[in-house]
Amino acid sequence: MLLLVNALSLGAPIRDWAAFSFEDFVAEHSKVYDDSEAAGRKDVYMQNLAKVLSQNVEYAAGRSTWYATVNAFSDWTADEFASRRLARQPTSGGKPAANVVEQQPRLHNPESMDWRTRGVTTKVKNQGGCGSCWAFASTEVIESHFAIANKATPLTLAPQTFVDCAANPTHCGGTGGCEGSIPELAFNFTRAHGIALEADIPYSGHDASCPTYKPAVTLGGYVKLPANDGDALESAIATVGPVAVNVAAEPWQLYGGGIFSGGCKKSGVIFKKDCDLDHVVAAEGYSTEGEGYWLIRNSWGPGWGEDGYIRLSRKNDNVTFTDTTPADGVACEPFPKKQQVGGESGVLFDMSYPTGVRATD
Repeated sequence: MLLLVNALSLGAPIRDWAAFSFEDFVAEHSKVYDDSEAAGRKDVYMQNLAKVLSQNVEYAAGRSTWYATVNAFSDWTADEFASRRLARQPTSGGKPAANVVEQQPRLHNPESMDWRTRGVTTKVKNQGGCGSCWAFASTEVIESHFAIANKATPLTLAPQTFVDCAANPTHCGGTGGCEGSIPELAFNFTRAHGIALEADIPYSGHDASCPTYKPAVTLGGYVKLPANDGDALESAIATVGPVAVNVAAEPWQLYGGGIFSGGCKKSGVIFKKDCDLDHVVAAEGYSTEGEGYWLIRNSWGPGWGEDGYIRLSRKNDNVTFTDTTPADGVACEPFPKKQQVGGESGVLFDMSYPTGVRATD
């Protein structure tokens, strides 16, 4: 995917998409369709282009803090985007065994934090069509916590280790591998078996049998932050390192830059879901300036969003929304009928990070 906009602050230039034809899109993104598919893809593209133009009118008028872009997902329907992003088929679950402690909020955090500036993050990765976001986010925070704890250059670890080897017998957040899971299971697996280097188990983007491998990094446990507590997330990022978080990412499909808001909306009088958690990412920073934002690293490649990142507004830190499909996110059997999730895109509901990260002996 071609990076079209490098927008690290509001007011960054936005590409004028009004005259960007379907043929331009196909050429720029090297799309290939068979004859029966092209017409349908053009229709979807034109619908998404209209959304981009509409959102950017709002941004230009100062009524929104984020803008949209044409990207490699612009010929995907919402259903395709959800299935390719997550590929989940959740059925049942059960609480994972864990070494869990709760971190309480701390005072006097800095006004902002960005772990990218500390040399402890690796390059943005791309999960492709496998629903392995949980494996990527878990790997990314382990990489960073290894570098922080050991004052070392971060190792590039292998999310495919989790995809192939981290069992999910109780189906928390999915059925495992490309069909979804949760960071807590990845952390527990690493505690017991370690995680390999990317060079030893390269990412394939599909499920495979667990190979014999040499573990490069292990850990001692993980911290589970209090649900829907923005102070706790800020303190963890400020004082410890990046945190794996679960979010409602469907509205992010066409995000181009700026501070994103509006991913969750309050239901009306008739009960409906208003925030469906469905994706795991890494929170690597924050700012308290203005309405503030959470700096979120995604796993859709560096060409999406702001060099692979999205900034989520903090104006909803004290607002909760209703998720009526908990099985799609982090829930385990017996699945609750609904759950209250806090923050923009539900970012504050499920938050965890590893502890005691070290090289294997």
